[in-house]
Amino acid sequence: MTSMPWKRIINALLFQAGWFICVLGGNTLALISTVLIVTIHVIFITEWKKERELLFVTLVLGSAVDSFLGNIGVLSFYHDSLLLPLWLACLWLLFATTLRHCLAWTGRHKLAGALVGAIAGPMSYYAGSQLSNVELSLPLWKSMLILSVIWAMMIPLLQSFSAMWLDRYQRDYPNIIN
Repeated sequence: MTSMPWKRIINALLFQAGWFICVLGGNTLALISTVLIVTIHVIFITEWKKERELLFVTLVLGSAVDSFLGNIGVLSFYHDSLLLPLWLACLWLLFATTLRHCLAWTGRHKLAGALVGAIAGPMSYYAGSQLSNVELSLPLWKSMLILSVIWAMMIPLLQSFSAMWLDRYQRDYPNIIN
């Protein structure tokens, strides 16, 4: 967990900026901004060794979930691919940067994390659907309910993975100050 408050604030601001760039800018800008933000994140906020597993698993799991939602008709992408658009995958990577930092408290308070996920996750999709060419394909209440259930599980699940890997990191690198 990031101990300095300014690092948590910068982490939250970088994520929010990245969210807007990805949603509004499309694939090319999303990729460029995500590489830049993740680079800033691992240089100034944390360490690559400490974050790599969480970044990778969040990207893969989140992309799989959104691709699945697209394939079963909860989300509708502007292209006919079975996979989500690149900019949406970039959002998952950016979200991963928040889990041990500005959202670290959701790992200590799993029920609160589930509640935040159940509310903020669907709201993010709704906002993104209003600003991009990804649509919530079902009636709004059904889409929001499905997303709410998924996100109520996603944050505690990812925080559990995070804790497991952080314990391993601290065991493997005991001389590094967190």
